[in-house]
Amino acid sequence: MSSDPNSDQNLDYNSGKTSVVDMHDAVKRERVLMPAGKEQMGMLAMVLCAMILICGGIVLGNSNGFKDSIYAHDGYVPEPRPGEGGDAAAEDNSPWIDKWMKGGKKVYQNCKLCHQDSGMGAPGQYPPLAGSEWVDGGTKRVGAILINGINGPFTVAGQSYNQLMPAWSALNDEKLAQVATYIRRTYGALPEGDDGVVTAEMMKAAREEFGGKGIWDEAGLLAIPEDAMLEGAKVDLLTGEPVQ
Repeated sequence: MSSDPNSDQNLDYNSGKTSVVDMHDAVKRERVLMPAGKEQMGMLAMVLCAMILICGGIVLGNSNGFKDSIYAHDGYVPEPRPGEGGDAAAEDNSPWIDKWMKGGKKVYQNCKLCHQDSGMGAPGQYPPLAGSEWVDGGTKRVGAILINGINGPFTVAGQSYNQLMPAWSALNDEKLAQVATYIRRTYGALPEGDDGVVTAEMMKAAREEFGGKGIWDEAGLLAIPEDAMLEGAKVDLLTGEPVQ
């Protein structure tokens, strides 16, 4: 047996002049670093957060909380909610004829591909509405054309057209009346005393009179007197109510 006092130790624990055991012990004494974002909250930060929560609860408890009364006062009257597309009150106060014409202009979007925004049509292809004897006269011819359509050849403002205008009878009486009113008031040279208005009642009368006659030709339309008017009461342009 060796007389060396260290001879009974495992030589694997010694490497040079530094003990491996001492190295392990030193590592164990080091503070373990947590991954980023998982570090423990310090005591000071925890105390500050607790104080903020307590103070916030006290302030909220002594106030009106989330009640809307903090924005109101005696005599406060909230403004009415606006209607869809703008101020509902302003829309309701506008004259009836303005709303009627607005509806007619909307329907006319289906017509302007041929007759154009100007109502002048396309020379040689689509007849004009401006200066048209079919528009300038009474309401019966306009109503008859809208209900049944017209097939050429026919003459408008001295020029011949050989086109087909389809019937628009699929639209209800109100929409047909609105577009007839829009066409007459926008493009027509109306007779004296004629306000150009066609009502749903008048268009209903046109449907009852002409609904079963089929598409018009020029001769059939010319048989309707130029100044013939559809049956129905005239209305007040401000209210839309029948005039007594």
